[in-house]
Amino acid sequence: MLSPRHLLGVGIIVFPRELRHVTMNTFRPEETTPDIYQTGLSAGIVDRFAIWTNLVVETTLAVRKFEVDVNTENRVPMIYAPASQRGGYFNDQERDVTSMQWVQAFSLSMDNWHGEHVLKFGTDVQRSSYDGESLSRPVEIRRVDGSLAERIEFGGPTVQSVKGTEIAVFAQDRWRLNPRLTFEFGLRLDRDAVIEGVNWSPRAGAAFSVLPEGRGILRGGYGKFVQRTPLNVDAFTSFEARTVTRFEAGGSLVATPVTFAHRVSDPLQTPEAYVGNLEWDQRFGRRVLLKLAGLLRHSSHEYIVNPDEASRELVLSSNGKSRYRELESTIRLVGGARRDLTFSYVWASSTTDLNNYDQFLGNFRNPIVRSNERGPSTADVPHRVLVRGTIGLPWQLDLAPVLEVRSGFPWSAVNEYQDFVGERNRTGRLPTLTTLDMSLVRPWKFKKYRFRAGIRAYNLLGKSAHRDIQTNVTSPFYGTAYNPIERSFGIVLGTAR
Repeated sequence: MLSPRHLLGVGIIVFPRELRHVTMNTFRPEETTPDIYQTGLSAGIVDRFAIWTNLVVETTLAVRKFEVDVNTENRVPMIYAPASQRGGYFNDQERDVTSMQWVQAFSLSMDNWHGEHVLKFGTDVQRSSYDGESLSRPVEIRRVDGSLAERIEFGGPTVQSVKGTEIAVFAQDRWRLNPRLTFEFGLRLDRDAVIEGVNWSPRAGAAFSVLPEGRGILRGGYGKFVQRTPLNVDAFTSFEARTVTRFEAGGSLVATPVTFAHRVSDPLQTPEAYVGNLEWDQRFGRRVLLKLAGLLRHSSHEYIVNPDEASRELVLSSNGKSRYRELESTIRLVGGARRDLTFSYVWASSTTDLNNYDQFLGNFRNPIVRSNERGPSTADVPHRVLVRGTIGLPWQLDLAPVLEVRSGFPWSAVNEYQDFVGERNRTGRLPTLTTLDMSLVRPWKFKKYRFRAGIRAYNLLGKSAHRDIQTNVTSPFYGTAYNPIERSFGIVLGTAR
């Protein structure tokens, strides 16, 4: 604090991370998984100065740097077989991303026009650079008998380098018309560094206290949200091309090998989403709370990758779409400071174009690219029930159970070539997941420090909660689920309440 009206804050965060054997599951053993090494640095300064009691200017300067390495020590060809994958993970990559950001914002409060207004407006400028290297090794798809069905070979090592400047102007108003009615309006203009176009994002929301003393509040909003285009999208044509060769069971060629060049389908557009929500919160007395909510999101211009065998090209476009719908009902019973119980049910539906860009050119890439389809997302969960609570026990012990019952994720069937059989993500679903977790904690004191610690049990009932399934129709175990969540125990450590 430089003065009562002038605050200056400085922050530096360093976050190294190393994860080994990422993506390991029933069908991808340890030796076929990649490792990821990440280092990051984020440093920033925030200067906040009150020019007048109702006018505040805030300046934020930030620098961020990320280095990501994804690689494996096993450099033999990666093999997809019905029983299991083997060999080494096919891709090594290194990425360095640096960004510098300057945000200049002004906040103005006034109450001389139909209620109270809190205005905020300003600019946001960010300069970013992305430099990377990528190397991919051959991938083989084999049948049940071990014969070669398909071989994917990649070009030599590639280098990526993209820079861009994003500029945004924003304004918003929080308008409290009276003690029971509040509106929020906002508008943002963004210049996309990759698309080199300007996008506008209007938003509006309201909260109305229908019942006195805040016992029943109706909230809602609708707006357009724009996603910043990742810089690696602009590097699409610089990634290694692939040559695909298919073989008959006897070893002869099905057709001439096809080399897919990378092409961008012009013009690309910035991904955007229209999101609306409506929520009713009601309090019955002091001990019962009810929440009813709905959410709808329509997204368009999402980046997808699609192979075109006729032109021998792997095509990047912004033709992807998705839709998400959600209905929620929650009841909370409050029995005291250390006693509460919450019941929640959520119905949801999520559909999307399934060949999203990040799946094939993100951190952990899928080497097999088939034709895009629109279907349920891989994390689509139509039904989810959650029951959680806190039960105060003697000796300051708190017992906190969490019961979850939800639909399993959808999956797709594939044949001996790893081509999809039938519609994607509509073959079936993993078994319904049922888990009961429970923690037992209490407050502790060590010298002047106060904290909470205890034990936690995961999947206490030991119910089957399978996470993988055999999707290859040529396997004798087709449709069999594997890899259940096992019962386990851990230690809970947190800050004191």
